Amino acid sequence: MSRVSKILAFVLLAVVGCILFFLLAPENFVPAAGPARPPGIPDGAQLATVNHIHDGDTLFLTTPDDDNLKVRLLGIGTPELDECGGPEGTAALSALAPEGSTVYTLADEEPLDQYGRSLLMLWTPDGQLINLSLVVHGHAESVFIGANRLYEEDFEAAEEDAQASSSGIWGGC
Repeated sequence: MSRVSKILAFVLLAVVGCILFFLLAPENFVPAAGPARPPGIPDGAQLATVNHIHDGDTLFLTTPDDDNLKVRLLGIGTPELDECGGPEGTAALSALAPEGSTVYTLADEEPLDQYGRSLLMLWTPDGQLINLSLVVHGHAESVFIGANRLYEEDFEAAEEDAQASSSGIWGGC
């Protein structure tokens, strides 16, 4: 191979190498999409599995960080089991989030209550906000404490509608 041929081969390899370097640079790669987030599930929501329903606003979940996380549903209050509407609220939560089902969770500003329970919003896999649904159907009242104000206006409007239509605890208790 002549000296000129060797130089041309070297230049050609250098040019091809530069082109490949720029084409294969990490910033040119688009990350593979993970599983599609269902509509209605906010960014940052985490997957969890329902272990046990305690009552209308308290349940236990399995999360990536905890095998039995005690959760108090954020933004709502339901009657106790021995109060009017309590068993119905528990049944409604059980229907929305049956034991063994998958839910999506999201905390607000203050992640724990005074008893150490995690304060969370919960969504069904089809994007239904469980906390809000309990208010809409009259199984819970809207309760916001401290800095946790996520969806407060929606919950208060839903409570007003439930009261006006005498739904759940607003009609039978």
